[in-house]
Amino acid sequence: MVNVLALVVFVLFLLVGLVGVVVPVLPGVPVAAVGAVLAAWMIGFHRFGWTPLLSILGLAVLAQLIDLAGNWLGARVYGAGRAGGVLGSLAGLLFFPPFGFLIGALVGAALFELAAGRPLEEALRAGVGAFVGALGGTVVKLLIVVAMAVVGVPRLL
Repeated sequence: MVNVLALVVFVLFLLVGLVGVVVPVLPGVPVAAVGAVLAAWMIGFHRFGWTPLLSILGLAVLAQLIDLAGNWLGARVYGAGRAGGVLGSLAGLLFFPPFGFLIGALVGAALFELAAGRPLEEALRAGVGAFVGALGGTVVKLLIVVAMAVVGVPRLL
């Protein structure tokens, strides 16, 4: 009975985590990792296994590092400032949920760079960089949440 409850908790946290990956306001991957820790605690850490739990936590850290590196690389390669893409993502999410953050990143970064006095070509390039970074980060984080499920769910069955 405890395993079933732990499985339900983990799956709920995974689902919220998946939503959080697409809706940047929620910390998707960390939420999924917390679900794994709660599930492991419910059935006992020794029964869940330390290796799978540490693997899930390592995936959560990896997702955050990839997200930071992607933003940094996108800004560096495409010449974008981070603020425009972030503000655009939030505006796009508010006005065109749930995937407006992608277009918002592109438009926001381009507008921010234009407002900073950059030429149109450079501003558009910055917008494309913000879009590519947001899309790439989202795909990687989705794959990491799926990997967390693959590692954790069998431990609860």
